[in-house]
Amino acid sequence: MVERFNEDFIETRRKALHRFLNKISEHPILSFSQHFNVFLTAQELTSHKKQGPGFLSRMGETVRSVANSVRGLKSRPEEFTFMQEYVEDFSSKICSVDKVTQRIIKEQREYLDELKQYGPVYAQWAGSEKDLGEPLKAVAGCVERCSKETEENNQHLSEVLAPALHEYILCAETLKTVMRRRDNVQAEFEAKNEALASRKGEQEELQEEVDGLSDRMEMANDALKGDWSHWKKSMRSDLRSAFISTAEKNVDYYEKN
Repeated sequence: MVERFNEDFIETRRKALHRFLNKISEHPILSFSQHFNVFLTAQELTSHKKQGPGFLSRMGETVRSVANSVRGLKSRPEEFTFMQEYVEDFSSKICSVDKVTQRIIKEQREYLDELKQYGPVYAQWAGSEKDLGEPLKAVAGCVERCSKETEENNQHLSEVLAPALHEYILCAETLKTVMRRRDNVQAEFEAKNEALASRKGEQEELQEEVDGLSDRMEMANDALKGDWSHWKKSMRSDLRSAFISTAEKNVDYYEKN
C-alpha cells in the first residue's frame, strides 16, 4: 500500500499525524478517550471500528437539525453569541491569510524556476567571454545562492506556515459545527418546554424528555466552554510560533540576498 506513494507525500502525512496525535495527547478530555488508547495500542483496528448510525437515523438527525434551525433560538446566551461572532470573524481572516500565503508560495515557485534556468545560462556565458568572464561567474554564483535561499524560504512557508493556517481553518469549521449542535440542543429543549406547558395530559413523559435535554444542554455548554479556552490558548501559541518563525526566515532570506 505504502509503495504507491512517493516519499514526500508519506513524510507530509507522517508529520501531520504526529502533530494531530500531539494535539490529542494535550487535550484534557480527548487524551483519556478509549478510542485514542485503541488507536495507539491495537495491533489491528478492524474489530474496533465504530458502527455509524443507519441511513434513517442520520436522516432523522438532519430533519431535526433543519427544523431547529428554522424555528430558531429564543435567546442564545451572550457568551455563546460572542463565541459565534469570534469564530466567524477568525474564520474569514485566517482564510484570507491562507489565500495570500498560497499565492506567495506559487509566485516563489515560479521565481525559483526562473532562477534555476538563469544560473546555468550565466555560467555558460562566462565560459565564452574573456573580459566579462569573472563578472558573469559572479552573477551566476549570486543567482545560484538566490535560488538556494528562495527554495529554503519556500519550503519553510509550505512546511511551517501553510499547515498551521490550514489546521486552524479546519478548527474554525469544526467549532462552527459544534456551536450549531449546541444551538440545536437548546432549540429542542425550548420546544419541549413549550410542549410541556401546553400538553397537560403528557406532563410526566414530556418532563422526562425536558430534563434529559436540560442535562444535554448543560453538558454541551460546559464542554464548549472548556474547549473554547483550550482552543484559544493553543491557537494563539501555534499561530504566533508559525508567524514569528516565518518572519525570522524572511529576514534571514533578504539579508542573504
